[in-house]
Amino acid sequence: MKEYTRLTADVRARVEPELKREGAAVLKVAGLDVSTAIRLFLRSVVEKGELPMELPRANPVTLVAIRNAKAGKTTRTSLEYL
Repeated sequence: MKEYTRLTADVRARVEPELKREGAAVLKVAGLDVSTAIRLFLRSVVEKGELPMELPRANPVTLVAIRNAKAGKTTRTSLEYL
């Protein structure tokens, strides 16, 4: 009988160590490891053709602030002003 090996590709992601630890702990309770969770996430993306969850969207004021910050057009304000 011929043995088949599953071909895999490495996926690397840089995350904060605490985020990795906490995420791995939650996944472990669910019976998953990080690699399996990533595989499930990517499978869901492929099957749905989009992200499997809704992401918060920035409002127009925030979008303008982000564009201005990227362009170096920032202003300082005080907490009292807010």
